[in-house]
Amino acid sequence: MKLSNEQWQTRQTLILRARDTSDQQAWEEFHDYYEGFIRMVLMQLQAPIDDLEDLRQAILMKLWKSLSTMELGRDHARFRTWLGTVIRNTVYTHCSQNASRKRRETNVAVAEVVAPDIEDVIESEWRKHIIALVIERLNASFSGKAMKVFTMTLDGRSVDDIASDLELTKDSVYVLRNRVQSRFRKEARQLRSYLEFYE
Repeated sequence: MKLSNEQWQTRQTLILRARDTSDQQAWEEFHDYYEGFIRMVLMQLQAPIDDLEDLRQAILMKLWKSLSTMELGRDHARFRTWLGTVIRNTVYTHCSQNASRKRRETNVAVAEVVAPDIEDVIESEWRKHIIALVIERLNASFSGKAMKVFTMTLDGRSVDDIASDLELTKDSVYVLRNRVQSRFRKEARQLRSYLEFYE
């Protein structure tokens, strides 16, 4: 889902809006933004591939039911910590109710992810998720070689390699990289503010 500039600059965050059970549009946006992230976390937790869709749906249902009663504080990371707990508990419960073979395999994997680890998984996957969303938005704004330069930079390629591969001067690589990088930072701040922060 793509947000207009007005939506990105709104002061009311998505989490705050989604807490209002009568705001169907907010819940749909929340669903669109978080479903892919939840799937990535499930994969990091080594949830059974055959159960990913059921688990994702169960987690989204739990979020929908409990988001309006969740206590929000000033610490913006608190939501992701709570989300990580919901994901972990849902996976564990789901696996406990499955056949014994599947339960043994999966509970071992989930049990190995202790509380600090789930927070690390959530934080790592959230960063990747934000980057992917911002790059999708930037692809609509930059044409030509600018995005290629930027993504090659993200992949750790040197300026010399990028210049050689794209038949550009080193100065052109620096200019294109800096232009996209500046916009990337701005868009990432706006998106994180929209998806994470609340007053």
